[in-house]
Amino acid sequence: MANEVWHKKLRIFLDLTRDDLDHPELPGLWDTVYRTDRFYGRLGVPVNERDLQCGGVCRDMGVEAPMHLRMRGGRREAVHERREDEDRHTAPMSDEHKAYQERILRAAQQGGFSGDSEVRTRVGRSWIQTDTLVEGADGRRIGWEVQLSTIDQSGLRGVRARAAKAAKNGITPAWHTDRAA
Repeated sequence: MANEVWHKKLRIFLDLTRDDLDHPELPGLWDTVYRTDRFYGRLGVPVNERDLQCGGVCRDMGVEAPMHLRMRGGRREAVHERREDEDRHTAPMSDEHKAYQERILRAAQQGGFSGDSEVRTRVGRSWIQTDTLVEGADGRRIGWEVQLSTIDQSGLRGVRARAAKAAKNGITPAWHTDRAA
């Protein structure tokens, strides 16, 4: 997902973090763009024909990455059509992050439990990816998330959402961090 969208037809950037999309001169712009995108979706218009593209990382790399809009938890989101476009927005995992995952797996194995890293689990119509999933006694599953950057107030919503998704799928969420904040 991205916060900055390029509208091909209007030839403007839309900043989804701002109420006015960074265009105070165009009142009601979000409602118009969002309703139009939803209407196209109901008509079956393919995402790549809906005039919205990633205006951030993908555009900076010279890639035209089609997007569609949605509301989730009262928050505006622009969603890439293709996974490979979304993947451009994620930083590769650091060696430190990998080391923590390996340490969790080693401790689990020494305790007689099995586990794996980067496990994708289906939750309803979507997926969650757990950094390290440990299978415990009686089928209990602990989903370890390694968090090596400080989470600000806006990031706490994402932490809560990920924890709720894990719990909904029978995974007890456990967060490992090296930050006091």
